[in-house]
This record gives sequence, C-alpha cells and structure tokens, in this order.
Amino acid sequence: FLAPGGRSSGINAEYGGCEYFMQAEVKNTDFIFVDVGLGLHVQCTFEEATRVVKKKIDQLTVKAEKMTDKSCDIKSRIKLIVQALAELQGLDKEQRNPQIDIFN
Repeated sequence: FLAPGGRSSGINAEYGGCEYFMQAEVKNTDFIFVDVGLGLHVQCTFEEATRVVKKKIDQLTVKAEKMTDKSCDIKSRIKLIVQALAELQGLDKEQRNPQIDIFN
C-alpha cells in the first residue's frame, strides 16, 4: 500500500484493467488519484480519498439493500405464481414435483 507523507513505497499497481498487475515504486504519495465514476479521476489527499471511499461504500450498501429487497419481492412473486399454477393443475402438496419449489 501507499505510505503517506511522501515516502517511497513499493506497491502492486493495476495496469490496464483486466486484473493485470505490475510492480511500481511511488516517489511521492502526498496525493493519489481516486476513480469517482464515469471515467473521472480526482487528485486527493489520503484523508479526502478516505472520505470518498467511505461515501462510496455507504452508497453501495444502500444499493445492495435495495437489490436484496427487490430480489425478495421477486422471489415471493415467483412462489405465489408456482402455487397458483399448482392449484390450477389440481395438484396436492404431495403430488407436486419437488423441483417446482425452488426456494425451500
């Protein structure tokens, strides 16, 4: 990782995406560039970068919670439809194919 205060630090830096890394030595680590989205990178101090990263984590946490809620809603709708189809087919619970109930 980077060493604050302008000290030299050996790091593994991602190069060109696609999980390709190379060894790098950083002479001055007073500032780092942070990807803020849409291909934009902003020069920040470590304190500023930490705040940006914490905000991004908070945003992603909220997004993950919303997606979890949405997936639970979809899951319950699928269960309801599967039950309705079973009733329309006149199947008792014992007659149902075990593969139909995919969420238990």
